[in-house]
Amino acid sequence: MLDDAPNRNLPGLKALFEELEAEKAITYFATSLLTQSTLEEVLWDVVRNCISRLNFVDCVIYWLDVERGVLLQKAAYGPKSPANYLIDRPIEIALGQGIVGSVALSGKAERIGNTSLDGRYIKDDCARLSEITVPILLDGRVLGVIDAEHSELDFFKPRHLKILSTVATLCAQKVKQMTLEQAYQRTERQLAETRKRVAETKLLALRIQMSPHFIFNSLNSINSFILQNEAENASAMLTKFSRLMRQILDNTQTEWVSIRHEFHALQLYIELERLRCDNHFEIAFEISDTLDQDRVKVPPLMIHPYVENAIWHGLLPKKAGVRKLAIHCREQGGQLVIEIIDSGIGRAAAARLRTSPPHFGSKLVRERLRLMNEIYDLDARMTSTDLYSGDKHPAGTCVNFTLKLPTP
Repeated sequence: MLDDAPNRNLPGLKALFEELEAEKAITYFATSLLTQSTLEEVLWDVVRNCISRLNFVDCVIYWLDVERGVLLQKAAYGPKSPANYLIDRPIEIALGQGIVGSVALSGKAERIGNTSLDGRYIKDDCARLSEITVPILLDGRVLGVIDAEHSELDFFKPRHLKILSTVATLCAQKVKQMTLEQAYQRTERQLAETRKRVAETKLLALRIQMSPHFIFNSLNSINSFILQNEAENASAMLTKFSRLMRQILDNTQTEWVSIRHEFHALQLYIELERLRCDNHFEIAFEISDTLDQDRVKVPPLMIHPYVENAIWHGLLPKKAGVRKLAIHCREQGGQLVIEIIDSGIGRAAAARLRTSPPHFGSKLVRERLRLMNEIYDLDARMTSTDLYSGDKHPAGTCVNFTLKLPTP
């Protein structure tokens, strides 16, 4: 008598093999979905893997348009898809219509062994005898439907239903994850945009505050000549003042101006101050020949307050010796470097002589630097260094302004 034990174990072995194959397919789907980043990529990845891993010949994913109450073909593999991300004559199915619409309405998967006996069956590109339809559910809400058909009767088995149900769950979770990530990114963008608008508004307010400051000082200079009946000097100052006004107004219309325009305004301002001070100090401008004065841009009115400090609190109180203001501008190591060097009395002596509160313009500049670094990541800095002579006596101040230049 022959032992038929191996034959009796065949069904069990077959079931075990199918279980392993199902686990392998689900693992493959889960791993593949990890790399997708858009809804379109997720849906097309699912239908493509349904064909390659489950040996289906046709697979379509319908996505629910809630407002219209219809299911739209969003991804397909097989005869409906002649090329990737392309569906041939996509159709729409109303919610509740056909097998697909019924599953979307009920939220329950169905496996049809013979579609010719089911009055709900809707023929698409051609008639097929079996169909499996699984809803994609997220928090009890139907997002879409995975639908596959086959030309053989009873082709789809319970294992297919198990795999597709798990895949539908994985798909829904991936969609949820992407939705949360997109919402987070939108919130981050909106927050960044809001911060930028607030900072830009503050910058505009600061520029408006600084402009009247220079206007007031220039008018004071003109007024002193008028009071002293120095008509020629008053006329020269009015001419320079009008040019300065025009240049300042032009420069403060935007957040950035060229070095050429900014230094033109600075020269006009210094010339006005020299006239007011009877040319009691020397001025030296040095701009590197390698610097493109029209391409390189800076925030307007950024160094003016420091030039004014150098003149009024450094040079003019000096009783003897050379009074000199030097301004150097160059490009160095990917940065714009502007130096304001005066041979005045130094910051310590200036502080002792000061009878009014510290210069408001310098405070505004520091606030502008902070805001512009926050918006544009400029790494802009303003530093002041005391200068000393060989015998350790104060010999002036050097203000150093650096700004990261954009890469060409």
